[in-house]
Amino acid sequence: MGEVRRRGRPRSATADQAILEATRELLVENGYARLSMEGVAARTGVGKPTVYRRWRSKGALVADAVRDGLLSTTPGRDLAPPNTGNAEQDLRAWLHRYTLVATDPRNVPLALALTAAAAENPHDAEVLYQQLTGPQHAALVERLRSAADSGQLRADADVEAVADAVIGAVLFQLLTGNAAASPQRADALFDILLAGLRPAPSRN
Repeated sequence: MGEVRRRGRPRSATADQAILEATRELLVENGYARLSMEGVAARTGVGKPTVYRRWRSKGALVADAVRDGLLSTTPGRDLAPPNTGNAEQDLRAWLHRYTLVATDPRNVPLALALTAAAAENPHDAEVLYQQLTGPQHAALVERLRSAADSGQLRADADVEAVADAVIGAVLFQLLTGNAAASPQRADALFDILLAGLRPAPSRN
């Protein structure tokens, strides 16, 4: 029985990586507003249909390009909080890693470009949230909830609000040009939050 032929050309990992790298370069050079699928194709040296076959919109392409860039600067290529059983230790380790990646000089211009993208186009903002910020927020909420369920944090803690505060603190430092101070500020905020999140000591 002969081999069944598949329609279309197989995706090339090399071509995909080149497109993602070109997208990051153009974001840093020109910002989100001036980025175009055509420009990415020209920078990569591929046809415009090649880019559109892989990504249906500029927002989706930018989300993948930035996520790929973040992962390339992440130890272990995983931004999810660990779960060793020690909630404070795990959450602090995650915070240090997250701020280190977010404030990496290679990533700061990308974060600023994403902010501009979210402000420019509501549809792209939703795509970017679903593929970038959303998963990070959800992973942090899940770890906080696990800590509350195990009794290491208050059972009535608003873990969604805590995740908002921690991630928002890092992003605020980036947007105000204080990336260098972000790890220390986020760590200080985390100390304040933990003081209010620890369960009250039991009374005998």
